[in-house]
Amino acid sequence: MDARLRQTQDAYDANAADYQRRWRQHRPLDAIRKFASRVGRGGRILDVACGPALDVRLLRDGGLTVFAGDLSHESMRLAKTLFPKGCVARWDYRNLPFPDRVFDGIWASAALQHVPRSQVRPVLAEWRRVQARGPVFVSLREGTGDLEAVEEPAVGLVHATTVSAHELKALLVDAGYVDVEVEPRPDLLGRTDVTWLYGFGRLPG
Repeated sequence: MDARLRQTQDAYDANAADYQRRWRQHRPLDAIRKFASRVGRGGRILDVACGPALDVRLLRDGGLTVFAGDLSHESMRLAKTLFPKGCVARWDYRNLPFPDRVFDGIWASAALQHVPRSQVRPVLAEWRRVQARGPVFVSLREGTGDLEAVEEPAVGLVHATTVSAHELKALLVDAGYVDVEVEPRPDLLGRTDVTWLYGFGRLPG
């Protein structure tokens, strides 16, 4: 594993509980509602990098059947504590442990930022592989970085890849999604130097 990715994983492992407390009241609620309405009640969705289960309950409250996982050991230990009967497991989202075409939607909040630019397209292709129908949601910081060092509140130093709105739209279109829309959004913690990009798309047919 790239040393920057290892450092990022170690930071989340060391601070999973603090991260969960810091961010649990600052979630993209409108995006969750929009995503859930596009999936439809009862749909099976994949939260590809759930961290300490920040969005699992909200997605379930939206009527969805949620399968959630993360690479961070400590985040998954905490997630399993919070959802002992949930479909929660540890995995590397670059190589998902699922057969083709089993999910009705992909939820990827702040997930894609933790791979180098050279891996973004292959990762999106892997997520697309396990999706049979429905929408995708991805969010990343806006910028031009390639695993640059950034300070993550309650976590510390991590490395993040950032993209422009045009790049994110092109990435989703190239991955096979249609009706792609990308919207800049303010940071949920109120940081004025951070802008997020929310990207939606859907599989055709």
